[in-house]
Amino acid sequence: VAATAREVAHRLGLEDVDLVEVELGALLHDLGKLRLPPQILSKAGPLDANELRLMRLHPEWGCEMVASVPGLEAVALIVRLHHERPDGSGYPHGLSDERIPMASKIVSACDAYGAMTRRRDYSEPLDVEAALVELEQNTGSQFDPLVVEVLAGFVREPVGAAVWAAA
Repeated sequence: VAATAREVAHRLGLEDVDLVEVELGALLHDLGKLRLPPQILSKAGPLDANELRLMRLHPEWGCEMVASVPGLEAVALIVRLHHERPDGSGYPHGLSDERIPMASKIVSACDAYGAMTRRRDYSEPLDVEAALVELEQNTGSQFDPLVVEVLAGFVREPVGAAVWAAA
């Protein structure tokens, strides 16, 4: 996720310091899940209301952890906002469109792509094209259209696919 997020950020024209922040944000985006009970993280079926409430706290918990390191405040913001959605239906704050930093939009799409294309205890991986179709079908609501376009271009390139597979 981190290598892909950095490349997408680069292709979107982000500056060098922003590239490092995106990469670190991608590496640390789920750090808050360390506070979740293991049975929630490994649950095969849908989460119940209380489990979902706890799961939705992980961006805030991760943000607190990262923000405790001097100099990582911008990375902490990426962690906090990586589940926000352009249509305002995300969490923890229900931000929409331009209120969501580009770095968080990048991490969100790259994380979703990575989750869809990796084997999980509870699901088989999607192939690259099926995962991209899923992302493209959710542009404007869950994912930023420009981020998805750049991500799709990257992973469809033979070199991009090789970098992704190694990440």
